[in-house]
Parts: sequence; C-alpha cells; structure tokens
Amino acid sequence: MMDFGRKALFPAVFLALILLATPLAAGCLEATSPAGETASGGEGPDLQAELQSRVEYVAGNNANLAADIHDLINAERAENGLEPLRWDPTLARIAFAHSKDMAERDYFDHLSPEGNDFADRYEKAGYHLDTRVGDVVYTGGENLYLGSVVRSYTYDQETNDVYEYIYNDLDDLARSAVEGWMESEGHRENILTPFTREGIGVYVTPDGEVYITENFS
Repeated sequence: MMDFGRKALFPAVFLALILLATPLAAGCLEATSPAGETASGGEGPDLQAELQSRVEYVAGNNANLAADIHDLINAERAENGLEPLRWDPTLARIAFAHSKDMAERDYFDHLSPEGNDFADRYEKAGYHLDTRVGDVVYTGGENLYLGSVVRSYTYDQETNDVYEYIYNDLDDLARSAVEGWMESEGHRENILTPFTREGIGVYVTPDGEVYITENFS
C-alpha cells in the first residue's frame, strides 16, 4: 500500500511489427502489454546503486534474454503445429544493430530516421535468404518490443524522491515480449508464419530501457 502523498508510475511497453512476403504483406501497429513481477526496494544511494546493478545485470545478459525469447517463440510455434525456427547469427546481428540504433537515436520504429526498413537492413548486411512455401516466398519479417528493467516505482509527489523500484528480471522481460506479441494479431501472424529462421537482438540503455528486435526469414 502506498503512503499518502506518494504516487506509483508504470513505464510504458510498446510493440511494433512488420512482415514482408510475396504475395502477402502486413503493416505496422503499436499496442501495450503488462510487464512481469520481481520486486525490490530501498532508499537513497542504496536504491540507486541497486537500480544500476539491475540494469547492468540485464545489459550483461542480453544474449541470454534473446535466447530465452527464442525458446519461448519456438514453444508457441510447437503448440501451433509448426517447426521450430533455427537461430540465425546474421539475423541476430542485424536485429541487435537496429535495437542499438533505436536506443541511441531515441526512436521506436521499423523505419530509421533515414526511412530504411528491415529489408534495407537485410540488404546492407548482404542477407538474401528467404523461405518458400508453395508459390509464396516469405522474404522476411520484424517484430519490435520496448520494455524496461523497472516495472514500476513509487515516489513522493512533493519532493519527487523515489522510495521503491519494482523490477523485471530476464524471465519477466522474455515472457512479457512474447505474450504481448502473441496477443496482437499482426505480431502473432509473424511468429506463426512458416519462416524457418530468426535472430533476436536486445539492447539495454543505461537508464534501463530494453529494446528488442526480432527478425525472421
């Protein structure tokens, strides 16, 4: 229960997607999704030190977070009678570069400020693999997620001092991303499209924002 005069804030969570196929195509959208639950608290310098430690932990384990998301994606595909996606290191590098670029240049979109989309990023990296199913050629797809190491925090409305942070751990972030995507028709379609490969790139900012790009082929 919060004390009188204090207020809890909940960081926003965003999703976006894009799919490119011949002759199929889908557009972009944004939605919200709840985060997970791992709580901790403190006060003053100790609280800030713990926050920094939590952010550094997630940033230092970004590859493990990507692997956890990959496993959850394949679990969803298995439940829907689909073959698992193979991990593609080149797609993972492309995905990480986009997550990092979004974080460093403060945008959240499939299009870069220069107007380049994931197909342009594939081309720049020399990536030309696609998936053929009958007379349909799936040339690629992309899902985006923006979350936070901090799930919520409580602060004093008069002084703006933070009294407590509640954190997301790696499992919370992985499940929040995949559950959010699966609850959105377009993101779910990307995940359940008969692609054969995927790569996931996770970039964590110093203040705890978690950018996740999922690329398919």
